[in-house]
Amino acid sequence: MIKVSKINWLSEEAKEAEVCLFDGKFSIITFSHPFKHSIGHIIDLPLFTLNAKEIYSLNNIETFSVEREGDTFEHKFSGRVINKESNQILVGEFIIQIDVSLPNDINIGDYVSFICDRIDLY
Repeated sequence: MIKVSKINWLSEEAKEAEVCLFDGKFSIITFSHPFKHSIGHIIDLPLFTLNAKEIYSLNNIETFSVEREGDTFEHKFSGRVINKESNQILVGEFIIQIDVSLPNDINIGDYVSFICDRIDLY
């Protein structure tokens, strides 16, 4: 279960927020606009990447990981492809939809690594 664990308002008037989501193991810092939830709210929607890149197969290494680059929105992930048509990757309990097509040699069930500039929560 993914919950909102922290909110840092960038502009409360504009409803722009930096939102920390937690699934019990991993935390992801997301950008959200318009943000309408509160701490403890359960999130059941996919997250979306901005500028996903460096997507490659982990060659049968089955691992989930989340690494944040300093205080930026940039993250590095590893997870399992669950839907190739919509480019969805499972990382822990998070479903992340990347904004580019997966390489042709990557299939459903494969574990991949990728970097993105930002994760968005709508």
